[in-house]
Amino acid sequence: MKMEKMEEILLLLAYLAIGLMSITVPTYAISVSYLARETAKTLEEMRKRRNDLGEKLSELKEKLKKEPGVEGIKEEIKKFEEEEAQLKDRLECLSVKGAVGYPFGAFALGLVFAASGIYASENVSLYVLASIGSVAYGLYRLGKSLLAVEQAALRPEEELLPLFRIAFESGATIERYQVGEEKKAELRFVNLGKEIAEDVNLMIFFPPEFSLLTYPGYRIIKQRPRTEYPNHTAAQFTFKLIHSGFDIALCVKLKMPQTPDTYVIPVAVRARRIGVTEHKLTIEVV
Repeated sequence: MKMEKMEEILLLLAYLAIGLMSITVPTYAISVSYLARETAKTLEEMRKRRNDLGEKLSELKEKLKKEPGVEGIKEEIKKFEEEEAQLKDRLECLSVKGAVGYPFGAFALGLVFAASGIYASENVSLYVLASIGSVAYGLYRLGKSLLAVEQAALRPEEELLPLFRIAFESGATIERYQVGEEKKAELRFVNLGKEIAEDVNLMIFFPPEFSLLTYPGYRIIKQRPRTEYPNHTAAQFTFKLIHSGFDIALCVKLKMPQTPDTYVIPVAVRARRIGVTEHKLTIEVV
């Protein structure tokens, strides 16, 4: 009875693998229509990010003997490498290797394991597990390709939306301060998109260890225990309009924690048409 059930499972896996194999080719037929455009846009994005990184590094090199020094440069390089890897991965998912090669190969392997298990006299459960694993990996790769197609299809709309970046005055997303010092943290808030941003609400959430002091330009909002950032204190900036390419200088007055540590500062930006985008800053207290 157990062998019969195993054979039924293997047959189902074989039929499933065959059906999924037939989906990969139409998926590529859809993805290839976006591939050329996506390649050009991805290369353009990578060029912009490299230029942006170059500008940040130039600014940071001038401060190499100050704060944040080498740590800030390492943080920016790490962030750039992660963003570049994401762009390359999305591009690969639209290619013949990503849209057909990986999923088709995985489904074919799942079919081979299922067929072998049907005629095997022993270790049938291993063939079942191997077939399930292969089909699951194929579904994962196929899902990534479909998601990349969706993102490519929505690109024209994305290009018409604002795109924000927030950093410290140095251009880095990491800064270093002394234990317990009272300091005005200078920030830069930029709309990198091609359109005007409307009704912008910028929230910078400081952990409970920080004291956010009163200063012109922002409201202080205490976060309740059940909010996304419990017991944090937020500095809220509001802007009616931010034009494309506009760089706004911000200042937040803080008293640093008494305990040396690395603190992540969440940032949320809400604007009309794009909803909420999340960012983060890092403060090292030494």
